[in-house]
Amino acid sequence: MRSWLECLIRFQIQRPGTIVLVAALCAVAAIPLVARLHVDGRFAALLPEDAPSVRDLEAARSRVQGLETLTLAVRSPSGNVTGMERLADVLAPRLEQLPGVVHVDFRVGAYAQFVREHLALYATSEQLDRLNSALQERLDEGRARANPFYVALDEDTSGQDELDEVLNELEAERDARSARFPDGYYLSADRHALVLFVRSDLSGGESIGSRELVRRVRRAADAALEQQAGDLNVAMGGSVKVAMDEAEAIGGELVLATLATIVSVLLAILFFFRTGRAIVLLGGALVVPVLVTFAYAAVAVGALNTSTAFLASIVIGNGVNPNIIWLSRFFEERRAGQALDEAVRRTHVGVFVATATASGAAAIAYLSLIVTDFRGFHDFGVIGFVGMALSWLGAIVLLPALTILWGRRRPLQKDTQRGAASYGRLFATVAARAPRTVVWVSVLLSLAAAWAVCVVAHDPMEYDFRRLSSDRAESEAKRVTHLAHDIVGDAAQGNGMVMLAPSVREERRLRGLLQAQTAQHDLFGRIRSLDDLLPQDAAKKLPKVRRLRELMLELRPLADAQTRERINAYLPDADLRVLTLDDLPEEVARRYTERDGVRGRALIVTANTGHSLWDGRYLVRWTEAMRRLRLANGERPLLLGRGPVFADVLQAIGRDGGRAVVLSLLATLALLAIAFRGKRAMWSVMLGLGLGVLWMAGAMGVLGMKLNFLDFVAFPITFGNGADYGVNVMQRYLQERKLGSSSAMLDAVRSSGGAVTLCSFTTVLGYGSLFISANRAVRSFGGAMVISEITCLCAAVLTVPALTIWLSRRRTRSQESGARR
Repeated sequence: MRSWLECLIRFQIQRPGTIVLVAALCAVAAIPLVARLHVDGRFAALLPEDAPSVRDLEAARSRVQGLETLTLAVRSPSGNVTGMERLADVLAPRLEQLPGVVHVDFRVGAYAQFVREHLALYATSEQLDRLNSALQERLDEGRARANPFYVALDEDTSGQDELDEVLNELEAERDARSARFPDGYYLSADRHALVLFVRSDLSGGESIGSRELVRRVRRAADAALEQQAGDLNVAMGGSVKVAMDEAEAIGGELVLATLATIVSVLLAILFFFRTGRAIVLLGGALVVPVLVTFAYAAVAVGALNTSTAFLASIVIGNGVNPNIIWLSRFFEERRAGQALDEAVRRTHVGVFVATATASGAAAIAYLSLIVTDFRGFHDFGVIGFVGMALSWLGAIVLLPALTILWGRRRPLQKDTQRGAASYGRLFATVAARAPRTVVWVSVLLSLAAAWAVCVVAHDPMEYDFRRLSSDRAESEAKRVTHLAHDIVGDAAQGNGMVMLAPSVREERRLRGLLQAQTAQHDLFGRIRSLDDLLPQDAAKKLPKVRRLRELMLELRPLADAQTRERINAYLPDADLRVLTLDDLPEEVARRYTERDGVRGRALIVTANTGHSLWDGRYLVRWTEAMRRLRLANGERPLLLGRGPVFADVLQAIGRDGGRAVVLSLLATLALLAIAFRGKRAMWSVMLGLGLGVLWMAGAMGVLGMKLNFLDFVAFPITFGNGADYGVNVMQRYLQERKLGSSSAMLDAVRSSGGAVTLCSFTTVLGYGSLFISANRAVRSFGGAMVISEITCLCAAVLTVPALTIWLSRRRTRSQESGARR
């Protein structure tokens, strides 16, 4: 390693321009790939491809069209219903011609007409009996009146009254079926809005396709509006628009957070080093690794998700650490009078092992996440590992070359690090003057943290999904989505679960199983299928309907004009038969029609009204109950919806989170053992790491922070960061001891404490920028990491040094006491 390092140093001294040129070319080549990155804000994007909900969704896409919805709200402040309906009639056919549009749902009038045409089949068996009895009575009376010898002793109107009563009941039930949408359109209750549902196979996660679809629909809507008079306007919502808006909002926050991190980190560097050249050198050394990291991410993971969206800030804030350590040591060597080339060589020798170990610990912390199946962890680990590795390479390869080039053009003339030593002196002074106090305060903090962890250990997970969503101001897309929910209900907006069966027979069998389970627990709400739109028990009622037709035909010539008119309106068709799913109008059946044209293989199960769709525990129980159902061949039917996705996210976190934490801890400890080769300093670093993690967990418990899909990532990263600061301090401590210093720990803290503090501060700035996000889960993760930075820094530069100094002084006093005896 020493030979390799000497070769690198010689090449940097001889050909620094070549290194800088190659790095610049890499950065330029990375820019087009970085520009391709987009954010997929769906929860499904956090799951692996073999997650049950993801597999079911992919299988369903091959069977079902239009799984995603772009909702259009046609609004008229004046309540111009005619204008809204006319616009919908003009717009819908145009939208169905657009690429990416499967069909447009906006009318339900055909079903009302279908019910009117087959009203007798929709009557109950009891109503048919009453109707036939009344007709028979009216027929007998009519025949009797036709007899010239018939004499009516009194006027008996009971048959007519019964007939009118039953017909009125049927009319009321017919009207009730269409009362919600009397005009046949999806109109709001106040009649100021009408909604159209554009069904598409695109999702909000497919950013390019979704944006193009929204653009085309908007252009078609604007063109249709120009042809209509009145105060009409069109707004968009639905799953496609909401997901697209969320992704774009996250993207905007990502850019803002990254810029805030860059500016704040550069200002911190300027304040620490007191020279503008530090900004140029560190910025130049970091920009290349960051660009190449996200170029690799574009190739390796394709898109950023909610977990990885803000990694740019984290990579910048954390990746700058080895660069700070290297440049701080370089300035120290230059202040000591070393020439430029010699200062570079001595800096390399002095910090190589420390930065390699510290960056290696951080990289391994990220690497441990790669072994998980949960993409929220896996992708985070891939990008974080590459970022940390490249940032260290930038510090070791590119930063020295930049420093040499700048130093030869503009030699360093004076002390540029007056601020650096002051931070180290502060910590050294506290540790030296009151080591026992620091130790006992640390013990008390540890006891309190352990108690807090025990209190929350029985229920550490966050099950309220409202705390994982965004709290940004409600967008127009969400308002349109809520309007559509109010008009058509939960199931039509995708808030239920859809179960797909391989056949209509299996669908009906599954429905029976679900109805049987409904009596056993309160997990299911309404169970809906296309069968609900057909007359029930039609085969049993068919003989009665045939008899009804016969009686009506016999009575019609004998009836008065009013009765004859009603008979004509309700006379059953001559070709009476049991209606099938294929008889239903297209506009109501298309949601249940698959790509092969088969109808009725889907079941929609809504949530029980007593539960919230934001309750993770309920979603898991609801999903598990649905997944326990089996087809006749023993296989599980496909299950779609938000519930299965959320349930899989929670189960993946519980399964993979603990594995990632344990693996990261073991890998970090193994790296420390290799770096320190079993020396006592290794145990000091491990102690500092343990204290930092314990204090962090305790603080989170006190603050009521529960673990979500991002907070779990905080623990593996904390192992890397906690080791990072401890390694740099303890490696300097070993170097000072090797030089024979009588106060090695104090000298180590004085010299490296300032740089370590700046490393922690820039990392805090990176994580602190996450508070810009409106996503609660992202902010929670940022808060957890800020806490971990503070606790790990305090343990590394205060508690461990104070303990070392205290124990050293006790040994010295013990030896002096023994010598006096």
